[in-house]
Amino acid sequence: MQAELLQFMHLARQQGVRISPAESMDALQAAQAVGLDSPNLLRESMAMTLAKTIEEEAICKACFDQFFLQQTSDGQTEHNASSSEDKTTLDDQQQLAEVLASDEKTQELVDQSDFIQALLQQDQAEVDAQMAEALGTLPLKQLSFFTQKGLFTRRLLDALGEAPIRQTLAELAEDNPAKHALKDVQEAMQAQAKQAIERAFELNAAGQHDQLMAELLRKTKLSAVERRHAERLQGLIQKLARKLTQKHRKRPKKTRRGQLHMIKTLRRGIANDGVMFDTFWRRTERRKPQIMAVCDVSGSVSAYAKFLLMLLYYLQDVLPRTRSFAFAHDLGEITSLFQQHPVEKAIEIANWRYGGATDYGSSLDKFWDIAGQDITKQTTVIILGDARNNYGDHRFERLLEISERCRRIIWLNPEGKNQWGSGDSEMLRYQRVCHLAHECNTLGQLETIVDNLITLVR
Repeated sequence: MQAELLQFMHLARQQGVRISPAESMDALQAAQAVGLDSPNLLRESMAMTLAKTIEEEAICKACFDQFFLQQTSDGQTEHNASSSEDKTTLDDQQQLAEVLASDEKTQELVDQSDFIQALLQQDQAEVDAQMAEALGTLPLKQLSFFTQKGLFTRRLLDALGEAPIRQTLAELAEDNPAKHALKDVQEAMQAQAKQAIERAFELNAAGQHDQLMAELLRKTKLSAVERRHAERLQGLIQKLARKLTQKHRKRPKKTRRGQLHMIKTLRRGIANDGVMFDTFWRRTERRKPQIMAVCDVSGSVSAYAKFLLMLLYYLQDVLPRTRSFAFAHDLGEITSLFQQHPVEKAIEIANWRYGGATDYGSSLDKFWDIAGQDITKQTTVIILGDARNNYGDHRFERLLEISERCRRIIWLNPEGKNQWGSGDSEMLRYQRVCHLAHECNTLGQLETIVDNLITLVR
């Protein structure tokens, strides 16, 4: 049973439940405590032990149903549905056992194999137990592709003891009735093994498919992601935000006392004849950093702006105060939109309000007019855009003013570096006053950049 519980936890991990080795041990102890007589009680104990959020609790219970309860019901259903087939394959179990017993070699084979005995006695519970034990010897975590099913079926048959059957069949004469009976047993064993591997693949494939899709989406250009994967990608961004939040969450630190403030200490000590019972320490107040995200929402890069704004929104717990701006033909602050609407709706309104042909020159001037007075040496300005200005006025000097006033400018460009400066791109000009300039067009690149950004600004 321990092997099956570990397989269940592996399935839950594939579906997105975070399970540490210590939590795996706790789950095994919980299963030992509640026992296996009550599936519902075991199901609740697994969810309580492994899940840390409501979402993970639902996933745990669904995985439990898929792995255990469905196995029981499917096994019973398939056993009932295939009863007629079993009667034709092993028509008369008693007669078949007698035929096998008529030959010394086949009788010895039956005596040595618990699995064959369970098949002949039609003891489905023992067949399932023997099958589970054999499956426990296989690396089922590696069963990811349908092309592997044949290999794993062969390994399972070897674990069940089919090799002696093949050897005995090769030694028996063609006219020996025991040979035909043994072939029937072999076919029944192969059918059971094929069914077990098919189910193991179905359990493994769902999680493996999700992992493969997640890895593929992390490496795919955000503008090339198909609409049908938008919801999955949004889920990945939320998962990424939780990961970064957990990594960068502030931990309690011991407060440094600083230098002794002699004037305040002596003044308080006057009432005590100069004895300094109460001490005061100098403390340096650190001005809080802030982030200003300026995103191009024109058609060519709007998808990238959407996911950057979405990620920054989900990271509010670990990022300093963030103000958001959108621009194309015009620029405006959209921070309040995120307070008034859900994040997806806020981004949609920003695209509708400020989208159009890009004008970087006038947008930089407008940004200076709106936020210039609020930019300090604690401000990090993030600009996301392809720097293609449609051959308009680049207003480089305005970006230079912003650079001199802020802590740093980070420019994220969805285009490859080999395209910077080509055609109407002003990227090479703007890059001269940027503290950092990165190519950023995939979720994986965005994760790395935002991870480093959080470290820089805190």
